[in-house]
Amino acid sequence: MTTEGDATPVDPRDALPDDERALLEAFDRLRPQGSIRWSFDDAIRRLSEPDEVPGRPAGWGGLPADLWERGRGARASERVLGDVIRYVAQNLTEHTDRAVAESQAMAAQEVDDLRRDVLDGLRFLSARVDRLESAADPLGLQAGELVLPDVGVADWLGAAGGWVTGRTDLPVVVGELGDPGLLEAVAGSGATVEGVDPRGAVVWAVDPAVPGRTGRVDVVLAEVVDHLGELPHASRGGAVLVGCVDRASLADKVRLVDEARRVVAPGGTVALLVTDQAAWDACLEPVERDLLAGRPLHPESWTALLTRRGLSGAKWMRPTVGTVHAVVVEVRP
Repeated sequence: MTTEGDATPVDPRDALPDDERALLEAFDRLRPQGSIRWSFDDAIRRLSEPDEVPGRPAGWGGLPADLWERGRGARASERVLGDVIRYVAQNLTEHTDRAVAESQAMAAQEVDDLRRDVLDGLRFLSARVDRLESAADPLGLQAGELVLPDVGVADWLGAAGGWVTGRTDLPVVVGELGDPGLLEAVAGSGATVEGVDPRGAVVWAVDPAVPGRTGRVDVVLAEVVDHLGELPHASRGGAVLVGCVDRASLADKVRLVDEARRVVAPGGTVALLVTDQAAWDACLEPVERDLLAGRPLHPESWTALLTRRGLSGAKWMRPTVGTVHAVVVEVRP
């Protein structure tokens, strides 16, 4: 399985001056990795562990042992000022050592206080995030854990290839993969197709080497929204989304739109194949219907959501026979 097509997208950073590009690359290296939960745990771990800092600065060690052996001038100074210099050096050493010790103790106390305050704040935030996550998704079910019906998209197989002809130089994302005819229809445009589905059995059933196919088909085992989030900016020629747009929560629906808008290059198309709300209950078993995070939006609601997220001009196409509507919009610069 591969996630990239034959075409190599142009990184928009290449057009930036060297200093700006270097700054962005530095931010990439320093940005937190992993989930919010991981970031909290790692921050708490680092705050809880003792500092691994080299030795503290030592006090002044006094005059060099060989000071009076460094030439004629030094020996003369010893005869005239030796006792005075030794007295001053001794007192200076004692005061310096005391000042260093006191400043180190004060600094250590301040650092400990700061560490404790930050640790308490992180623990509080971590607890709040846990509560929000448990309220938003108490079961934590993945799509692969539920038996989801294949969405019937037969009405749109003839049109799907035409939706993505604007940018056939870039791969097109199709997710999910319930109807293999949708992959064939999009691949017929000549573009490389990137099929994504969270169900292993569906992914392994895709044959990437069908004779006579115009474009190449790659398959990826992942949630569609997660896969989109890993793709580079403006690196895909289109996105045809089906299944995931029905069952996702409202937050993930918005995230799907945002990620599709980000990864589809100007001139490409975002197409949503949405199950009719009246048919939703009939096509699902009670367990799936009750436990899934979301349900289909009305096509007018999808149009409003797309417009609000920067994808205006969406067209709502009604099915002639089936129960799946199409909402199609072109990505503009």
